[in-house]
Amino acid sequence: MKRLLAQIGITYFSVLVAAFYLPFIAVKILLAVFLVLTVILFIIRKTRRTIYVPAMAIAALIACIFHIGYTYLAVIPVEDRFTGEEYEVKAVLLEEPYRSYGKNYYQLRTMSVDEEDVNCKLLLKLPHPIDADIDDVLTFRSEINIMDNNYYRAKGFYIVSDSYGIEVDVHETEKHSLYYRAVQLRRWMRQALDRTLPEDCAALCRAVLIGDKYALDLSVRENFRYAGASYFIVVSGMHFAVLYLLLDKLLKQFHVRILRLVIPLMFIGAYMAITGFQPSVIRSGIMISFIVLGNFIRRQTYSPNHLGIAGIVMPCFLSPYGAGDISLILSFYATLSILLWATPIAKKLCYTDEFGNIPQFHFGVWLHKRIEKIKERKNNKNVSKEPFDFLMFRHKLRNTFCSVLAVSLAANILVFPISTVIFREFSTVTLLSAVLLYFEIYLILILSLFVCILYWLGPLKYVAMVIALPLTLLCRLVLWIVEALGNLPFAHIRIGNTYFYIWLAVTVVLGAVVILYRNQYRYLRLAVFCSAVVLLGGILTHTILESQVLELEVYACGKGLCVGLNNRGNLHILRLDANSKYLYGIMDDLSCRYSGAETVLCLGDKELKRSQLYRDDEFAISRTLLYDNEEYETDDNIIAFGSDSVFALDDSVTLSVITSGDTLIPYVDAEDKQVLIIPDGCMIEDIPQELRQADVIVMTKAISGTEQLRCDSLIISDDYDDALLTATVMQGCYREVYITGEENVTYRLR
Repeated sequence: MKRLLAQIGITYFSVLVAAFYLPFIAVKILLAVFLVLTVILFIIRKTRRTIYVPAMAIAALIACIFHIGYTYLAVIPVEDRFTGEEYEVKAVLLEEPYRSYGKNYYQLRTMSVDEEDVNCKLLLKLPHPIDADIDDVLTFRSEINIMDNNYYRAKGFYIVSDSYGIEVDVHETEKHSLYYRAVQLRRWMRQALDRTLPEDCAALCRAVLIGDKYALDLSVRENFRYAGASYFIVVSGMHFAVLYLLLDKLLKQFHVRILRLVIPLMFIGAYMAITGFQPSVIRSGIMISFIVLGNFIRRQTYSPNHLGIAGIVMPCFLSPYGAGDISLILSFYATLSILLWATPIAKKLCYTDEFGNIPQFHFGVWLHKRIEKIKERKNNKNVSKEPFDFLMFRHKLRNTFCSVLAVSLAANILVFPISTVIFREFSTVTLLSAVLLYFEIYLILILSLFVCILYWLGPLKYVAMVIALPLTLLCRLVLWIVEALGNLPFAHIRIGNTYFYIWLAVTVVLGAVVILYRNQYRYLRLAVFCSAVVLLGGILTHTILESQVLELEVYACGKGLCVGLNNRGNLHILRLDANSKYLYGIMDDLSCRYSGAETVLCLGDKELKRSQLYRDDEFAISRTLLYDNEEYETDDNIIAFGSDSVFALDDSVTLSVITSGDTLIPYVDAEDKQVLIIPDGCMIEDIPQELRQADVIVMTKAISGTEQLRCDSLIISDDYDDALLTATVMQGCYREVYITGEENVTYRLR
């Protein structure tokens, strides 16, 4: 019975996660399957006597019912209410706004829509900031669409306003909520760090201590991502545990037992509020609360049961869709992996003494021994010094690093496959970054907390400034290590290619073999080695082949023209002109295959806003080439030009842009291959004579003068029937023709 809660909770949470990402019809099928399975398990006498299996089946059944019921009662009514039209919205600001990739994000709860009472969460995206604070009332008129981003749907935002040029009226509130007090405390902590540390170091401390990762520059966030160390700048259970252990050490100096219950529980609630009630923090807070309670009543605690309870409580605290939150999923399964496998792995890697213990460096134990020895020497001056044991020092040093490695290895057993499937990328240096950064990050966490506390205690402000000196050095060291690791060759791998699925199939087969054979540990090592060889071999082969690739991608978008250039794995968007319903699908596909676009070519403010509209945390744009005579003051990397211009995409590929009134004509020269893109509204007379003969011409429909064009390959982006008419009209101008129709066209240039 000891593991019953763990098994029920983990099963319940896992089914909710699967239900969130599966199609709704698949969840209904799962419900029927679990219903039949539950009935069968209760009919069979052998399984009926074993409570674990039927209990897990019932938990899965309830999870499906919970998800389906919530969808019908809470999600579908909201989505049916908003159909992409304009609405007059009155809403309350729930959380501090943040800026990312050129957009300002405001999390709202609606009070009324078109003067009708409506209570639901709404995400408002604006290109410019507005002066609004938590609990303020915002009124605006905007187009409301259904949210298609799973990250925000898991947080309860099922509708979004992503319009440009809307006016927002802000009405300040006179009465603030209790949560506002926690936000004020968060701001005080932020101010203390900003005033005592350099800008880049303060941003890192804010990310580590209160989860304010948007304070970091985009380049720094990408370095953490490439180094596989993003979990260090997202407040999670590990951060929470370090702060709780520090608090517990301090409370042990007091002999009033009730303080060791009340103060930790108050700290848990306060820290959850300060970090914005992030799901991963709530999960950790629930588990630590049970540890605190167990210690107080002197009962032995069992961490897997606490995790199971958190898996049951969390979806009720948030919503059934809340189980789909990425940070919660990774935190939950990382904790599960660590609880199951960290100790066995550590025993294999670490040195053990004759009693089976693993000697390590523990700062708290070391400090306690130092204090006791000082007291002993005060009372007895003849106490001799213990000789330095170099061998034990070496064992402790090795075991300390091996323990960190064991925890990281254990966590990645479940986190690696989940994160690669969700993010479609992984870092090959994540274990190295864990070993190199673990101690520095948690020193930064503790020192940042001390700086925040001391800064606001009057005369102790100067002590905080003294602590800020080593803290600055630590931050600079971490930023340097992360940048170095992130820029290593093959440090960051994008997936979605054939080799990844081959590796996945091989790993599943090897896993099945390990489970079937008795001597599992021996075959496990061989299986891990073979799996790593297949994966690294696939990465190396793909990278070598990709290093010479130059492909033209023309995306199916109905009556429009959307063109990209894949140059050695880097995307350059040369045209983005299509209906919104097609653009969402195109950008979603590009987000899966690329981490972002190196270049986007835009004509005027309208196309600039359109490109920014689809840019978010999953798809970055490094450089925007904007044809407009106006000057733009923005933090984005925008290069404005007002006449014909030439841009180098790399050493062998150039992009020439011919300007003609209200149109841009892109021309790509890749040494032995040339590509001409003819957008709507372009006249053949506007194209220089020497550019009218290219290897590849991309266009939507035939226009006057097309008989002057000559090419090896013609790519027509249009509905299939209309494209056939264009191809017929232009016979004699090309050798072969490609039509997008319902499918993208990929043309290999090199």
